[in-house]
Amino acid sequence: MPPSARIPTIIIGITCLGLGFLIGQRLATPEACCAETLPVVVRQSGYRLINPLLECEVGDFASLRQKYIPFEKVAKQRILIEVQQANPGLELAVYVRDLNNGPWFGINERDLFSPASLLKVPVLMSYLKAAESDPAVLTRELMYDGPKAFFAQQIAAVEPIRPGTVYPVGELLFRMIVNSDNDAKDLLKSALPTSTLETVYRDLGVEVPGLRSASDYMSVKDYASFFRILYNASYLDRERSEQALELMAKTRFRDGIIAGVPANRTVAHKFGERITLQAGRPVAQLHDCGIIYHPRAPYLLCVMTRGPEFSRLPPVIAAVSKIVYQEIDQAHPAEGK
Repeated sequence: MPPSARIPTIIIGITCLGLGFLIGQRLATPEACCAETLPVVVRQSGYRLINPLLECEVGDFASLRQKYIPFEKVAKQRILIEVQQANPGLELAVYVRDLNNGPWFGINERDLFSPASLLKVPVLMSYLKAAESDPAVLTRELMYDGPKAFFAQQIAAVEPIRPGTVYPVGELLFRMIVNSDNDAKDLLKSALPTSTLETVYRDLGVEVPGLRSASDYMSVKDYASFFRILYNASYLDRERSEQALELMAKTRFRDGIIAGVPANRTVAHKFGERITLQAGRPVAQLHDCGIIYHPRAPYLLCVMTRGPEFSRLPPVIAAVSKIVYQEIDQAHPAEGK
């Protein structure tokens, strides 16, 4: 072949090689693996609570989604009949995601709620991100002078921090997540540069609190991304992602998601609650989001609720959790069944 004839062939080869490299890079990034259109991923085992992404494989998305549709339809119908119709005046949003491969479904997943104490998770992630480069961050001591603001908690913190006491950051993170201590959260936030926390929100594509005047600004689908990213270890490193979920697996609130799954199942979760006045009437919100470590199909469940009576909300979340667990369990039977 004369040299002039080989030039187009060489150009085409280089172009194809470059495109192949770019496509390969796109498929190998954790962000791409989390996309809705790439459901089959390769993960690294060996961890208790995280399942880090290594690379993506192109799978048969159509057949996978087809297998998931019957479960989605039945679950939605049960939630409508057994939960929503049984609780008039209730506002409910649900997000469910298969954490192995990525299919998901939602109910009112774009509706906006007040995240309240759910925002303790990005505070935790901010400190753990800083600890990746400087582990001494977690041993730094902070003095608690007393509360700067007061919000009545319907679910009171166990053993709240005491004024006039010095606490290491690591202990404050434990109290903030496990005990849902608002004072621990406020002390941690006061020592955290605003730009650092905002960076976490922006890095993860979640709206920065305070940008809107309304208190209801976060959807159940947006909030669920924090747990998906921790499970994938695609923002914090593996050690810190595991550390974050270990704390949330010790959360003491057990009347929501945990109440709907068998007692021997690990659940890493965080709840949030808020009561506000609208037109002179109280409006209660309670949310619970987390990872349920089903032995054959770990999944993410996030439930946000709003209604006139706070006491009605925990059983609602528990009922949704029970329905989802039952459907997941039936869709993934043990071998021999």
